[in-house]
Amino acid sequence: MTDHLRFSIKRSELRSRILIPKYYDPELGENAELAQSEFTLKPLGELLEEGPQGSRLGHWVRRDNYGTGSIPYVRTSDLEAWRIRPDFKKGLSEEVYEQFRDKQDVRPYDLLFVAHGTYLVGNVGIVLPGEERLVLQDHVFRLRLSNSAEISPHYLLAALSTSFCRRQVRAKQFSADIIDKIGNRHLEVLIPIHKERTIREDVSRSVEELLSEQNSISQNVSRIIGADFRMLRERPETNLGFRIKPSGIKSRILIPKYYDPSLVADIEAKAAEHDANWIEISELVASGLLSVTTGVEVGKLAYGTGEIPFLRTSDIAGLEVRHDPKHCVSHAIFEQYEDKASLEPNDILLVRDGTYLVGSSALVGNETGPSLCCGGMYRLRSNNKDELDPIVLLALLNQPLSRRQMRAKQFTRDVIDTLGKRLLEVLIPSPFSPNSLEMGARLSAEMRRKARVRLRLQDATGQIEPDIPDRSIGRPGWSMRA
Repeated sequence: MTDHLRFSIKRSELRSRILIPKYYDPELGENAELAQSEFTLKPLGELLEEGPQGSRLGHWVRRDNYGTGSIPYVRTSDLEAWRIRPDFKKGLSEEVYEQFRDKQDVRPYDLLFVAHGTYLVGNVGIVLPGEERLVLQDHVFRLRLSNSAEISPHYLLAALSTSFCRRQVRAKQFSADIIDKIGNRHLEVLIPIHKERTIREDVSRSVEELLSEQNSISQNVSRIIGADFRMLRERPETNLGFRIKPSGIKSRILIPKYYDPSLVADIEAKAAEHDANWIEISELVASGLLSVTTGVEVGKLAYGTGEIPFLRTSDIAGLEVRHDPKHCVSHAIFEQYEDKASLEPNDILLVRDGTYLVGSSALVGNETGPSLCCGGMYRLRSNNKDELDPIVLLALLNQPLSRRQMRAKQFTRDVIDTLGKRLLEVLIPSPFSPNSLEMGARLSAEMRRKARVRLRLQDATGQIEPDIPDRSIGRPGWSMRA
C-alpha cells in the first residue's frame, strides 16, 4: 500500500463477518507496532471486570420522567472535559432513580463511555465521589476497572482520550440506520500502558489533581453568577392562569409563558434589592456598544474540507468553546463567510436555535483561532471593550433571571425551538454598575484558571500519547476528527 486510498487483506483476516474497510485500517496496526517500544498494549476488555460488572449500558427512560426531580439523567452530550456537565439537561425523580440504582450499580471512579451517536462516540468521563446518584442513558457505557489492572481509573481516563485510542474508536464505530454505534467493539480498543511505572503514577496523580481543580472552578463560577446552570424543569411550574390586558399583547404573541407575571415580579424585586438599573440588550445595540449577528450554514459537504473550526451549538459548554470542535472547513469557505460569521477573541456565542441548549453562551478565547459559527447561534461582539467588558456581559447573560427570560421567549418552530430576535428584549443588570464589574472580574479570574486546566489536561494526555507513523501525519480521519 502506497497511499491512503486502498489496501488489501486476506480472507482469513476477516473478523465477525465485518466487511467495513475502516475496521481493518492497516495504519492502526503500524501505529500499534510503533507504540510497543514504550507501551504495553492491552485490549480494554482485559482491564475491566468480567461481564456486565466491567462494561454495562445504561437504560432508556420515558420522556415524561424528564424534569421530575434533580437526579442527573446522564446522556451522551452530558460528558465534557472528563466530567459530568454541571448543566445536565434532564433531571429525574428519586422514584425513577431507585428503579435503576441496583441495575446500573454506579460507583465512584467508574468511567463513562459514549456508545451511540456520531462524533461523541468514545467521549469519556469519570464518576467522582458524591456523583454516583445518577441514571445513565442507554447510549452510555459504565466501565469498571478490574482490581488486578495495573493502572488506575485516572490513567485509563487519560489513555482513552489519546488520539491513539480515539482513532481506534472511529474505526470501530459503524452506522446503524441514522446513528453510529460501537457495540462491544470498544472492548477491543488497545490501551497504551506506559512501561515506566513512575510515568503511569505521574499521569494518574496529575489527572486526579486536575479533576479536583475543575470541581473547584465549577463551584466558584456557580457562586459568582448565582446559578447552578441546571435546566431541570421540562414543564413550567403550575400556574392555572393569569390575566393581561389586550394592550399588553406584543407582536401578536399569544403564548402565555411570554407574559409570565412571576418573572416580571422577580426582576423587579431583584432590581430593588440591589438598587440596580436593568436594561434591554437592544439598548446596548442601539448605543453602538454591541453588535448582534447570526452565523451561517455552510452545508454538510463542506465538513472535513479543511482545518478551520465550524462551531455549532453543541460545541459550547461551561461558558467555553470546546477545544475539539467536530466539524472543520476549508480556508476558501472561511474567506467566503468571514465578514458575516468569523469569530474574534472575546466574542460571545449564544445559542439561538435548538431545545435545551437555547440561551447557553460561551466566550471565544485566544486559542480558538480563525473560525466560523453556525446559523443557530448569535455572535455578540463588544465594539468598545474598555466600556463594555465581554466577560461582564457573559456573566450577566448567565444569571438565573436572564436565562429564565430566554426560556420564556423561546418558542417551538416545527421540530426545533428558537429564541429569534426576542433575545434583544431580554433585561440584564446594567453592565456598568459596580456590582456587575466586580462579578466580571471574579469570573475572569476563574476563566483564566479554566484555560490553564485545559492546557494541563492536554499535557497529561500527551505524556501517554504514542507516536504515529510519519505517513499517517495529516491524514484525514475515517469519519470525524480524532
